[in-house]
Amino acid sequence: MRIGLCLSGGGAKGSYQAGVVKGLYDRGINKFDVISGTSIGAINGYYIFTGNVENLEKMWINIDSNPENDIKIVDNTVDNSYAIDELKRLINRNQQEMDFYVNYIEIENKNVREKVVNICKENKEDALNSVKYSALLPCNPNATLSFNQQFMKDVNEGLYDGYKLDGGLVNNTLIEPLFEKNVDKVIVISTANDYVLPDEVKNKYNTDNIIVARPKTIFEKNDILRFEKEFCTKIYKEGYEIGKNLEINI
Repeated sequence: MRIGLCLSGGGAKGSYQAGVVKGLYDRGINKFDVISGTSIGAINGYYIFTGNVENLEKMWINIDSNPENDIKIVDNTVDNSYAIDELKRLINRNQQEMDFYVNYIEIENKNVREKVVNICKENKEDALNSVKYSALLPCNPNATLSFNQQFMKDVNEGLYDGYKLDGGLVNNTLIEPLFEKNVDKVIVISTANDYVLPDEVKNKYNTDNIIVARPKTIFEKNDILRFEKEFCTKIYKEGYEIGKNLEINI
């Protein structure tokens, strides 16, 4: 059976996602033919892509042991270089051929366009750049509006022209490429407890073949940037239990 894994975005809530992955692995569900990731899902997905799920667990459990994890704003974006540097150190241990799709947006002449890349077709440097872009949140330190309003204002004023930014700004759950690879089942690990499949997905695919792992925790708006050990460890453990007990007929 061909299985796809879809990892949504969600910042620090990605710790929950990592827990689900480890729970699945510990029960023997550890062979995915294709995965997709957006934002933190792209970062988590890279650990899976390279066969480093144990390192994924360590990364989240030890999240604030290094002061470099503190939030920094660089060039009107939330700096993610520390997380990407961790990915650069990984040794690819995966013997299985695996497609891995990530998405990000490109902004040119005040126009926003989604780009989807299969990084298994790229060299390591380009692959990591695609992951970096997918997880690069805009952040104007002089913002006076809500996040979405400020971002659109900044785009319209040309602030982000030439930038490649977080794919979750336009599509936070990149499920379509998985079905294009003719998988039999898709496991979606969402970071939202109220996530529902979009109508376009329901109308196009057999939802009996889509399994969604949702957190029980109702997250607060600011939890997306809550990269704190206590918080991340707690929701990692929640994700692990959900992954261990998720009803999957495979």
